[in-house]
Amino acid sequence: MKEAVIDIKLPRRILLVKLHVTHVENGLKVRFLHFCIAEVRTMIIMWCCLLNFIYDKTILAYITKPFPNCMMFGNIVVGENLYNFVANQSLYLCTSAKRSSEENEIAGHAQKRIKRKEALERKKIVDELIRVAYSKKDHLSSLPSFHRYCTNGLSVYLESGTGDKLSSFLKQYIQQLLKVNMEGPFGSEWPTEEKVKRREMVAWEARYIFVYRDPNSAGNKMSAFEERRNSIMRSSIVGFIHYRFVVEEEVPVLYLYELQLDARVQGKGLGKFLMQLIEAIAKQNGVSAVVLTVQKANLSAMKFYMTKLGYNISAMSPSRLHLTGFETNYEILCKVFDNKAKSALE
Repeated sequence: MKEAVIDIKLPRRILLVKLHVTHVENGLKVRFLHFCIAEVRTMIIMWCCLLNFIYDKTILAYITKPFPNCMMFGNIVVGENLYNFVANQSLYLCTSAKRSSEENEIAGHAQKRIKRKEALERKKIVDELIRVAYSKKDHLSSLPSFHRYCTNGLSVYLESGTGDKLSSFLKQYIQQLLKVNMEGPFGSEWPTEEKVKRREMVAWEARYIFVYRDPNSAGNKMSAFEERRNSIMRSSIVGFIHYRFVVEEEVPVLYLYELQLDARVQGKGLGKFLMQLIEAIAKQNGVSAVVLTVQKANLSAMKFYMTKLGYNISAMSPSRLHLTGFETNYEILCKVFDNKAKSALE
């Protein structure tokens, strides 16, 4: 609570009015300590209401001009031009500047609260979307057109898996195929990268699609011994994809960690088929894009994703960030499915 002293100079006399102004829930509470004539009190109350009186600072206002176009009853001023007069005085101007600053600050805090609330709501929606996507253990089952691929003399079938339930054979196969396909593009960095990939391989978030040769197809006739061995050891596996559901730049995406195929089945359209499957899984689970990382040295992969499949270098990719003195040997590519995500990812 602050005491404000206001000198009001009327044509024939000076009235000194002292009052306490305190802020209450629904406005301002004014308590007069000293005043002359009831109408003066009414005028001051009007004044305070019009100005939404600043109550956090003592204000001295010296009004020296007479009230224009106001009716006079003795020494008391009344009339509709009271507000116009007050609006032209230094008190109002000072108060207006003070209030403008305070109002802007309050409005700024309110906007921040609203933005935080909106951001939390968006995060809840995105987190729930990711949770639901992970709750489905087999994303392949609801896409029957992708269960098999029989084209260009190649006949394979697909099965789902998760990182925390890989068999010893599958772990060994994944490590071997990764080394065969990726040791060259990574070069001297491969030993370090291999350790990272081994950890990623068995995470519960890791989702897999494994590709197996169809033992009953005409081009895959095997002896009885080979069939028995394959039924036990799954040695007919010829590739896999590893993907996860993550959030990038506040956008839910399917991140393709690996697409690895045995050399025997490359160049037969299988890679494109598997990418169509990945995009179908992404859309089915409501995420906004497919994102992946490619080594710059892997020119065939860069051409495959960008030329054949229409992927673009993402705004998240180091080459798009223009970081001085910071170079990487990879690019982050993406394909976005909705316009809202384009500004963040492309």
